[in-house]
Amino acid sequence: MIYDMRTYDIQVGQVPKYLEAVEKVGLQVRLDHGIKLAGWYYTDIGTLNRVVHIWAYRDYTHFEASRQAVRKDPRWVNEYLPRVKG
Repeated sequence: MIYDMRTYDIQVGQVPKYLEAVEKVGLQVRLDHGIKLAGWYYTDIGTLNRVVHIWAYRDYTHFEASRQAVRKDPRWVNEYLPRVKG
């Protein structure tokens, strides 16, 4: 298993909107492509408006293939990305 950890700094006041987009669209798209959520954190103290995701993949082949599949998924392109841009 390999893990991909991503850290995002979200615009002030937009964390709830971002979390809703992930919950309603982004998470399911990833799950449908076999990507498992291994960790999800956001800050309450320290650097604010920061979100950290950790995604689990079976191996590097799965990592590459599923990331390409997610990027081509119509839900990702048409529903998720417009919600989180900016």
